[in-house]
Amino acid sequence: MVVKKVSRAVPVAVAVLIALLAQTAYAINMAPQLPPPQVRDLITHDKGNIVTTVGNWGIIGGYSYQWLPSGEWPKNSGHDYLAEAKYWMGAITASGDTLVVNTDDDLMPIPRIVSGDETYGISVSTASDTYEYDVSDTIGFGIGYPAYGWEVWDPDNRIWVHNQIWDPTTETYLEGGPIAQQESHFRMADDALGSSLLGIEIAHTVYQWNYSYNQDYLFVVLQITNTSDEDYSEFAFGLYCDFDIGGYYEPTNENGRLGDLVAFDEERNLAWTYEEDGYDEGWGSETGVMGTKYIETPDGIGMTAFRTGQWDYLPDNDPGKFELIDSEQFDESLPPTDQYYIQCTRGINLEAGKTVRVVYALVAAPNEDILKANADMAQAIYNSNFIGPEPPKEATVSAKADDGMVKLWWDNASETTADRFSGEIDFLGYKVYRSTDFGLTWGKKIVNPDLSEGPGYMPLAVFEKQDESDFVNHTFIDSTAINGFEYWYSIVSYDVGNAELNLDPLSTAYGNPGSESNAASVIPHSLPAGYYPIENTVKHTAENSGAISDGRIVVTEFNSAEMVDHEYEVRFSDDPYYTYWHLLNVTTGDTLLSHQIDQTADEEKALVTEGFRLLVQDGEISSKAYYQTEFASGSDTTLRLAYDPVPLSDLTGYPLGGGMHFRSDFELRFTTEGSEGYWWWDDVTPVAIPFEIWNTTTNEQVIAEIIDWDYDGEWTAYNPDDGTMDYIVVVNIPYDGSPHPEGFPYHQGWVLVLDPDGVDTWGPGDAITIYGAPINGPNDVFTFKGSGIDFAAARDGLDNIKVVPNPYIVSAGWEYNEGQRKLEFINLPDICTVRIYTLAGDLVSTVEHSQNGGTASWDLSSSNAQGIAPGIYYYAVDSEYGSKIGKFAVIK
Repeated sequence: MVVKKVSRAVPVAVAVLIALLAQTAYAINMAPQLPPPQVRDLITHDKGNIVTTVGNWGIIGGYSYQWLPSGEWPKNSGHDYLAEAKYWMGAITASGDTLVVNTDDDLMPIPRIVSGDETYGISVSTASDTYEYDVSDTIGFGIGYPAYGWEVWDPDNRIWVHNQIWDPTTETYLEGGPIAQQESHFRMADDALGSSLLGIEIAHTVYQWNYSYNQDYLFVVLQITNTSDEDYSEFAFGLYCDFDIGGYYEPTNENGRLGDLVAFDEERNLAWTYEEDGYDEGWGSETGVMGTKYIETPDGIGMTAFRTGQWDYLPDNDPGKFELIDSEQFDESLPPTDQYYIQCTRGINLEAGKTVRVVYALVAAPNEDILKANADMAQAIYNSNFIGPEPPKEATVSAKADDGMVKLWWDNASETTADRFSGEIDFLGYKVYRSTDFGLTWGKKIVNPDLSEGPGYMPLAVFEKQDESDFVNHTFIDSTAINGFEYWYSIVSYDVGNAELNLDPLSTAYGNPGSESNAASVIPHSLPAGYYPIENTVKHTAENSGAISDGRIVVTEFNSAEMVDHEYEVRFSDDPYYTYWHLLNVTTGDTLLSHQIDQTADEEKALVTEGFRLLVQDGEISSKAYYQTEFASGSDTTLRLAYDPVPLSDLTGYPLGGGMHFRSDFELRFTTEGSEGYWWWDDVTPVAIPFEIWNTTTNEQVIAEIIDWDYDGEWTAYNPDDGTMDYIVVVNIPYDGSPHPEGFPYHQGWVLVLDPDGVDTWGPGDAITIYGAPINGPNDVFTFKGSGIDFAAARDGLDNIKVVPNPYIVSAGWEYNEGQRKLEFINLPDICTVRIYTLAGDLVSTVEHSQNGGTASWDLSSSNAQGIAPGIYYYAVDSEYGSKIGKFAVIK
């Protein structure tokens, strides 16, 4: 196809005229006999790092002149490497005719039935409306490849079937759905001219992944069937590739394709095109390499010839084409120019009714060495039946724009899915990336040990598990964003790698917003007038005349739309083992979270619920006070503690019991008869003690256990021989004169050590009280509701409405594309109408604002879509809170 060769600076109409007027030997190539428009279908393969169109008559790429991706690499770069890839295949018939089936003239899509209708469209696994999607079809679910209606053509039995997928655990093929992350499938035949040329039918499948080790290539599988009655013993196949490396360069009015060279590696069945000096002025960057590798050929024949030349001197007849693909000649590259290459395979025995497979990979890389490594990896993956190590499943991320910040939150799907290759859940962590150029780059490039840079990027944040029981964050707030600019964010999940295969940690791709779940785009903006944040609504009260704890909650709003007019409560409950908190939606009566025990305000353990993230922070487990409250005689204080009371868990590392053991007040009372404590080392041996311990909050005597450092079976306040002091453990179980070993460790609370300075003066009637810790309990109630608008504040805030930039001079910093124009009205009410007027009072345009917080954008065009003239303009804002009039200037 020649139209593709015309510089983008040349109008398409001119290109068509050139094609019509051409009277050369290659004119037939300029007007190919394509299928009728009504049966053509073009889809885009975009899951990996190569993005390209695929046509249902056997063309890969070829449509960059229509602004469709044509071998774009890397993804989002806008650098299209592939002019077109297509197929030639032919034979000499029994009657002596030399016939070649070629994509441009002979191939026609074969229809199939989808949802009761005949369609010529390509089935794409990532677009359920392109095939007979059926959620009840769970074939393959057990091995991680559910079909859900996905089927492919079986040319041997001439029926539609499920994929045959290799299961490494059983080492057998099992039925399932799509093998790849993105898979396309269609059929075509050589009857575009109304009758079959050689009786060839082709089932065409493309497989693509975005894993770090296979994102730079895609697989194409051709199942070529001879449906005629004639045997073709010397059938030949040619993979025609025309790569154009480089973009349009205005000073020379030319594309970089004129500096292209081609090369091949016969042993690898690999061919490629590269730029002469590795740099293209049109792209303004270093260039990479793109090529094709035969992965499988009939009977392992491989590449039997490599032909090259200038596309405009291609033969215009079948014998000429067949001579190229049926040769054994390996051409050297022409001098730098726009040149094609054909990878050829001759000597294929294609008998009547027989199907042969040709499989190739479209491969890209920054240089030839990496291209060969990628090609080798593609071969290895194919030899492993497309089964290889997998990164974790993509997380699903959501994003919320705010004033000068962006809030991200995502699910934990990456942490719960096993690698189908190893059968293990090998998730390790998340990396957060940000792009300011629509995914072309993802931050600053990493610096390698040799001080070189790239190819990877430095993340904004890394959240990694330190051990199997560890938690990781599911939220991130970027407070460095600038209002008005569009940002892309990606949550990249990665695993521990595969030491056995010498693979570094595998990670998901960066992704594109809208097509991958782990990517999102957002534009920060001002907040609406009168806005109050969710944090301002939090209230802490105590019921039943109880004291308010020192605990707190931290609520961060991520999605206000889920919280509209809803009120929430956090309440607590106790048992001897834990203190629980519960999150309730008071408006709906729903319990959103129940029996939660983490009160450390740990972001790693918090998920976003109904649009907000809730962190609960307990008060410190520390006695509010402790001092002597009863005196045997007089009022002299002789009963003190040697140290602050501490939970037993602080000393031993044993689990901490419920908060009730520390929230209560306890009193240690010296009595005439004393009581029976128990030896802490076994929880059952009696130890005589001269005091009792009472829980004064419940008015119950409780058990005391003694940590007897001398192991003499007695409580010794102070041993002058070794300086030790026996510890008293408060066991919060009602005292009944019997040991309760089941109280260990959850009922064992405070550890008390009496100061021995007053030991000689203690007697019946002395008592010391340990007041409870100010921690969260059943009496505490936290309430909050979503952010909102305060009417009075919104009315007063109208004076803060502004236009940015003002003046608007030629362009604004957030305009990325040529012709794009945007200014913003900021600090607007949440719902309002903005009208723009000329100085003469003529209405230019009206902007209705009801979203995006306090910012509305205007493209500097009038209501009839005409660009405005430079000058001074007025704007009027009308809302339920009042009105505001202002002005701004436009300078072009």
